[in-house]
Formats: sequence, C-alpha cells, structure tokens
Amino acid sequence: MKILIIGAGKMGSFFCDVLSMKHDIAIYDTDPKRLLFTFNCRRFNNLEEIDEFAPDLVINAATVKYTIDAFNKVLPHLPEKCILSDIASVKTGLPEFYANCGHPFVSTHPMFGPTFASLSNLSNENAIIIAESDHLGKVFFKDLYNELHLHIEEYTFSQHDETIAYSLSIP
Repeated sequence: MKILIIGAGKMGSFFCDVLSMKHDIAIYDTDPKRLLFTFNCRRFNNLEEIDEFAPDLVINAATVKYTIDAFNKVLPHLPEKCILSDIASVKTGLPEFYANCGHPFVSTHPMFGPTFASLSNLSNENAIIIAESDHLGKVFFKDLYNELHLHIEEYTFSQHDETIAYSLSIP
C-alpha cells in the first residue's frame, strides 16, 4: 500500500518507522529539516510530489490544531479513493470535515506518545478506532494496532470525546 504521512514529528516518524518495512511510505513536512532523520521512505516538502506518489492512505500526524488545515492543503493532490486518516487526540471539527471532504476516512487515537511510551513494548498501551470510519480503514488500523500489541477499543466520535474529556477531568 502507498501511504503518505503528513508531519515528520515524533508520531509521524514513529508511523513511518513502523510501516516502512511493509508499505511504500512517503512523509510530507513543510520544514525540510524535520525530514532529515526519516528513513526507508520518500521525503516530500513540495505538494506536487504527492500528485505523482498517488497514495492509497494518508495518515495525518500534524499537530492537533493544524490537522484540518493539513488535510485541506493535501486534498487537491490526492486520488479520489484515497482514505484519509487522523490520529488526533481531540476530534473537534473532524466529523464535519469528513462528512464534506468526499473521501473515505478512518479516525483513530493511539493513546500513547513516542516520548513517554516504551516503543519496544506497547502491550500496556491503548488505541481507539472511531466506529463511523470506513471499513477498510478500520481493518488496516486494527491489524496495525494488533501487531503493536495495543489494546483496541472502538468508540463513536461522541463516545471518544466523552472518554477523553472524562480522562482529562473536563466537563
């Protein structure tokens, strides 16, 4: 599968490392310096490079406040059937965005960060897959998260928001 990762930060680089042995990976970041330490992937800092790559799946690992903006920048460069995916911890605006974007989507929330988790042993970590997601996208992430030995829950967008708000003690 051809996978484009948006954002070469810690989570983007983590997904690049995890997926690059089985998939054709490209990682896009507007800051070329962030691409220096990405391996086994194509490195893009120009949107036109995405046109030629023609990904099957986009994993948006941009910072939460830039998630929708990052999608909007790459959308004109994606094939019609490309599945959009976010890994955002906050789903604000994403259900509405997905409803109007014209692409299948899968929304997940890996509930660990590469800074704090032991990436060699993720068996004590969790991930949420959003129930409203495209079936093929859910299968892809269920397989990936199972390979990583994560505990997986499937929640609706609203159940996800309630769970996260509760865990952060937000009314």
